[in-house]
Amino acid sequence: MNDIDDMLLRIRDLPIDPRLAAIDAAVLDGLAARERTEFSARGLAMVAGLSLVIGLAGSLVPQPSSASPTALVASTALAPSTLLGGGE
Repeated sequence: MNDIDDMLLRIRDLPIDPRLAAIDAAVLDGLAARERTEFSARGLAMVAGLSLVIGLAGSLVPQPSSASPTALVASTALAPSTLLGGGE
């Protein structure tokens, strides 16, 4: 663990790379050159309508019901109180 601390102390004492002075300008220039994408109201309305249709269609399709218990619904024979009771 002390080796890591010593290495970090040596890195701290190293001189700063001169290229780091220009990094702020490079990042800001890159952000300025990036084109902003505007969404049209028509496109957003189309996506909202499509989402509504898919949601309604999914809720109207009947789901098959299963009679077997799932992992969330355990039978009373496997309840923790009966398993810890020692078979009484």
